Amino acid sequence: MTRILALTTAILVMPALAAAQSLNFTSKDPNRPIEVTADQGIEWQQSGRMFVARGNAKAKQNDMSVTADELTAHYRDTRTGGTEVYRVDAVGNVTIASSSEQATGSSAVYDFDKEVLVIAGGPKPVTLTTATGKVTAEDSIQYWQKEKVAVAQGNAEAQDETRRIRADKLTAYFTDDNTAASKDSTLKTGEIKLVQGEGNVTLRTAKETVKGTRGEYNRDTGIAKVEGNVTMVQGQNQISGGFAVVDTKAGTSRLFGSAAEAKTASPRADGRVRALIAPTPRSAADSAAPETPAAPKR
Repeated sequence: MTRILALTTAILVMPALAAAQSLNFTSKDPNRPIEVTADQGIEWQQSGRMFVARGNAKAKQNDMSVTADELTAHYRDTRTGGTEVYRVDAVGNVTIASSSEQATGSSAVYDFDKEVLVIAGGPKPVTLTTATGKVTAEDSIQYWQKEKVAVAQGNAEAQDETRRIRADKLTAYFTDDNTAASKDSTLKTGEIKLVQGEGNVTLRTAKETVKGTRGEYNRDTGIAKVEGNVTMVQGQNQISGGFAVVDTKAGTSRLFGSAAEAKTASPRADGRVRALIAPTPRSAADSAAPETPAAPKR
């Protein structure tokens, strides 16, 4: 029974969507004992093949913990005659935390077979906070371990100290060992290398706000691309077009009529960029009428 209950904390060792750096929901010492507590006790339902911990249920190993109103571990028989947990559910006021990251939601599910972690929101959004940023989503945050892909859905937003990207859906792709070892990459294993946004994309930097229907941000290069009815606002100035390229490292922004135009760096007949540049307000001294020059002496 102790071994089965220990497996309820497998949800702790699964990473999720990070705002900037990698998210390491992993115990520093997975061989240490796991403590499971519950105010209303732990129930073994043999007919349903599950263990249920209720009432401020908490599973903790070193600095890793998962807390919920209820924790349920579903198990099954194996061919060797033993048992194994294939799914863990956390329901009500869920918090998954380590010493440097914390994720909160209304419920969470981890599927061992698919290696998928889903944290759901409602009525409050799912919130993921790290040392370098924050991710929120009204519907859910999912992590697919095998594919090394995380998805935030429902008015999703990821932000760090200088950038913020929002979309109906955000998808993050993580580096693997090969990518991290590449001499061209500055990222470490497990860090986000690319974030893609779909639907009502908004990218905010210290200098501008760019909106479109689709977009992506490459953390390695620092380049963001937004397309589809793009508008770029810098102060009181506004530019509209079909495709924007923002280099967050160089601090430069370019707008084109289309993605094809951006590749060839040459204008096309079907692409047009429009700019609305606000005039700089003049001071009272600047706007005063100039003095009439004195008549020359005869």
